[in-house]
Amino acid sequence: MINRKIFQIPPQLGLTSQIIIPMIAFLILMGGILFSGSFYLSQTTLENELTRDIEKTRSIIEFSLDNTLGDIKDDLIELSVSPAFKNAMADGDSDFIKQSLYNLISSKHGYFLDILELFKDGERWIDAGIVETPAIQFTEKHKNYLTTLPTWKHLSFKTGNTYQTVLVCAVPITNDQTGEINGVLYGGINLNSNTLFLDNLKKTSAAADAVLISQNKLLISANNPSSPTASGLVNWACKSSPGNFAIKNNTLFSTIQLLPDQAAPPLLFSFSRITPEFQSLKQNFMKIFGIMLILTIILSVAATWIMQKRILTALKKLTDYAYLVANGTSEASFIRGKIKEFNQLGNTLETMVSSIHEKSTYISKLFSSAKAPIINCDTEGKIIDMNISAENLLGNNHKELQNSNLKELFPTDYLPDINEYLALAASGYNPPLLEVPLMTKSEEEQIFTWTFSPVKMGTDDDSIFILLQGQNITENKNAIKKALESEARLRQIIDLLPQEIFANDIDGKFLLVNKNKAERLHNSADFITGKVLTDIISNSDDVSRIQEDNRRVLDRNEKLSLEESYIDKDRNIHWLETTKVPYTSAATKTQAILTISMDITRIKEAENSLQHINRELVDRVSMRTVELENANTALMKSMDELRQTQNKLVETEKMASLGELVAGIAHEVNTPLGIGVTGTSYLKEITENLQTQFSDNSLKKSDLEKYIATSSIALVNIVKNLDRAAKLISDFKQLAVDQSSDDLRDINLYDYIQGILISLKPKLNDHSHRLEVRCPKNLDITISPGSLMLVLSNLIINSVTHAFPDNDHGLIVIEAEKNGNGIIFNYSDNGIGMNDEQLLKIFDPFFTTKRSEGSTGLGMHLVYNLVTRALKGRIECKSSLGEGTSFEIWFPANSSDASGKVSP
Repeated sequence: MINRKIFQIPPQLGLTSQIIIPMIAFLILMGGILFSGSFYLSQTTLENELTRDIEKTRSIIEFSLDNTLGDIKDDLIELSVSPAFKNAMADGDSDFIKQSLYNLISSKHGYFLDILELFKDGERWIDAGIVETPAIQFTEKHKNYLTTLPTWKHLSFKTGNTYQTVLVCAVPITNDQTGEINGVLYGGINLNSNTLFLDNLKKTSAAADAVLISQNKLLISANNPSSPTASGLVNWACKSSPGNFAIKNNTLFSTIQLLPDQAAPPLLFSFSRITPEFQSLKQNFMKIFGIMLILTIILSVAATWIMQKRILTALKKLTDYAYLVANGTSEASFIRGKIKEFNQLGNTLETMVSSIHEKSTYISKLFSSAKAPIINCDTEGKIIDMNISAENLLGNNHKELQNSNLKELFPTDYLPDINEYLALAASGYNPPLLEVPLMTKSEEEQIFTWTFSPVKMGTDDDSIFILLQGQNITENKNAIKKALESEARLRQIIDLLPQEIFANDIDGKFLLVNKNKAERLHNSADFITGKVLTDIISNSDDVSRIQEDNRRVLDRNEKLSLEESYIDKDRNIHWLETTKVPYTSAATKTQAILTISMDITRIKEAENSLQHINRELVDRVSMRTVELENANTALMKSMDELRQTQNKLVETEKMASLGELVAGIAHEVNTPLGIGVTGTSYLKEITENLQTQFSDNSLKKSDLEKYIATSSIALVNIVKNLDRAAKLISDFKQLAVDQSSDDLRDINLYDYIQGILISLKPKLNDHSHRLEVRCPKNLDITISPGSLMLVLSNLIINSVTHAFPDNDHGLIVIEAEKNGNGIIFNYSDNGIGMNDEQLLKIFDPFFTTKRSEGSTGLGMHLVYNLVTRALKGRIECKSSLGEGTSFEIWFPANSSDASGKVSP
């Protein structure tokens, strides 16, 4: 049931009064709006008229000012371009110039000149003006305009205790032939004293009073500046911006900026004049306002009568329906009238009543179906109502408990708390949760938390009823109990660990301490927990060190491991290996540091012992090192002796190669020389026979012809063989020189290879091996040819000696080609090849597979040294059993440009 007192309508004015009063207020508001609108329209009209008038005045003033300034500028230009004036400037005739200036300043052309000065070469030359301006400030103001057209500038300066303001025109005087500026002619008006200038402006603007103002200072006034009108104009103008205007006491105040593009600071012309238009506009405003006010009153009275006649009846029906609804008559219905809007409002009110009824039903169902037990009682604890969950919990329905008291439902031990919470709720407070166990109808004890919420239905401080809501926390209690048991077990495990374990928050407060750590701190774990570092540790340095380590762990958010020591009560040093780990405390949700320390004193002692042993070992190693160094010195000496012996053997091998070369060449030379000797002997014999026949006069023509034919053949054969012998001896000489010298020279590679093969022909004649040379005939290089000769001859001898033990028809191929800035030299044979072990040692000194047959094992070692050192190249050997052997040699084509580095 809805309490009628809640919705009681307070006594108010009647409907008629409530309508008439807003109408009167509306009438007053409309009158104010009409007055403001009329005033605004009139004021806007006046402002528009005045704006147009001032704009027109500004145009007239600017035109008049342009004429005046133009006259001054024209006279200055006329004087500056005068030939006589320019000649006098060029000749330095100051008297003529001064007289010309005085004539100009004394003439009247509708204005007065207060300033007339001539500057030459940046210095004042002649001053003919009434007002003398500061030369420095004058030239600084116009220095950027000396090469341009004539221009006006606004200049202010101080003379004594007063400020002078002048309007100056600068006219450059140029040389007709060169165009250079010879000087500058300045002419202008003193705005502080030239009343003629202000009078012209005042006359042009039709002003009653006028002033010139610059930098909020009065320059000149057309009338007495101390008069009330002039003083008011000056005070207003100093605070106003250019283009503004104001109306004061039917007088128009306005300000116009003169020369807006040239004057800086601004030069302001302010004037005042009577505005008769303002009176006429004010009269028109009063007429318009009166007419509109009368129309407003008529419309308001008509609207009031219509509202009284038609609206109040419908409004009365609407208020009657609202009164019935407020008194709880839910079956009442709204009676519709003739006003559409009120009918809509009544329909809305009916819909609201229906919605409230539905929501009330919904709240009732929500109260009944709530899973949590809900009990409604008065301030004394008398039970009013309860939901189904509460009935099931207590085993009774609300009708059976309706006359019972709340205190009968709870155990007697909690009655004082129940009374206290009821009193707090009755006073309008929301007391905290009350935890009370209850015996359910299944004889099980369940623990509930109850909220006591006061519910007020009116505006007074007395609560009508108190709402109790219960929450079953039995499972939470059991979970907490298990968590505590688990925490106790974890704490027991932590106390049993041999490490020292404790945790601190960011402020140094102990959150956790195990038994070992507490014993070392000489306190119990319960006592230390909750204390800060300074309460437990007396040494401030230790506290600072711990806090600094904790900050490092939190800043880096990573584990920190370190070693630290402490001294026990027996003065023994103990070492700890400490690990600090950052984590977030589950209880406080803040950052904390877990510290775990393990005693490593025994490990440290073992390390010290190990270090002592290591030192002894180092000493022994040092002694052995000295002994090894001595042995190494002796070994190096032996190696030097061995290297010298090796070098001698290499030289012996070279000389042996030279001996073999000599034997081969001697064999080759003997053949053509023998043929030459035989031919010479035969020629001598037939010549002696011819001489005998000639002496005996038995010489016949046929004998002479036979002699000539035979001797010609013999001589040709002798010359041919002697040339061959000479060439062989020449080649032998060059090869011998090349072999014994390391000098660089230019050679044709193809021809040189052929010469080497000729020198080796005696060794090859005993075999039927075939040699192929694949080399361009135009390949010229610069190298040490003796080194190449020794390399190629040793490779060929090595192949003949080792590659073909059972084959007398082997193939040896020699290839050479240009490759970049070097030569690729490939030597290969199709002999028996080598295994991996032999290939690995091919260039080692004294390594040979036929030492029993007289081989020394230095041939390939000599080849390697000649290629890498003399030819400044590289050599690589490839071989496998049964597939022959090949050597790839690279050396620079011009050894004189080689840097000594082996290139690929």
